[in-house]
Amino acid sequence: MNTDEKNQHLLAFLHLLGRFRDEEAGIYNSIAPTYERFAIPWDAEFARPALDYLLTESAKRVPKGGRILDAGCGTGLRIPEIIEHFEPEEVVGLDLSETMLEMAGRKHYAAPVSIVHGNMHSLPFEDESFDAVVATWAVETSSNPGHAVQEFLRVIKPGGSVVFSFAQMPESFLDSEDLTQKHNGRVIENLREALSPEHLPFHACPKSDLQSFAQGLISTVILGKCCEVSSRILPKPFDEFEN
Repeated sequence: MNTDEKNQHLLAFLHLLGRFRDEEAGIYNSIAPTYERFAIPWDAEFARPALDYLLTESAKRVPKGGRILDAGCGTGLRIPEIIEHFEPEEVVGLDLSETMLEMAGRKHYAAPVSIVHGNMHSLPFEDESFDAVVATWAVETSSNPGHAVQEFLRVIKPGGSVVFSFAQMPESFLDSEDLTQKHNGRVIENLREALSPEHLPFHACPKSDLQSFAQGLISTVILGKCCEVSSRILPKPFDEFEN
């Protein structure tokens, strides 16, 4: 695959993340049939090292045979990897989109999987009911990522982990001639301050971990139960692509 094709895949997925921030479930239902067409190339061409690191490192902190929540599971793409790395007794996949959940529910997995309709801002679970919460490409689509991560922390057990990845558009990418070209009539300038360094979600303690991949395009975060969340240390939401 040449550079232009890779850039098209990158921009298409970032546009998807930014465009549908905090929309009603109907919007996500409408994109469900084509979601994997964008998400699979993104994972394969840009996010694979970050995802491998995130899942491998976080799985070391969580006992085997636990209960794992995939928050914003979409069509269930991440669930097989969660099962592979965490070897859980159960995975619970939660999403706002009924159509995406239907697609996730039709797949076959190597461990028990429960599918739950719900919003990551108000998780329908008791306190301390999961050994880990995993969320990939979900937190940055929220207009209130702090509240979402607080909910993740609420439902993990003592000693559990909150594990998530997010995408941002660093200066080096915006300065690239290839990536400053218009994509489907839209430009990406408003992503410049979407997740600036001073707003990275990080609580410095032995239970936390923050890593950057792909020249700053992707960040991974691991948090422990002790970690505090405030608007100052959380990612700003994606702005929509401008015309």
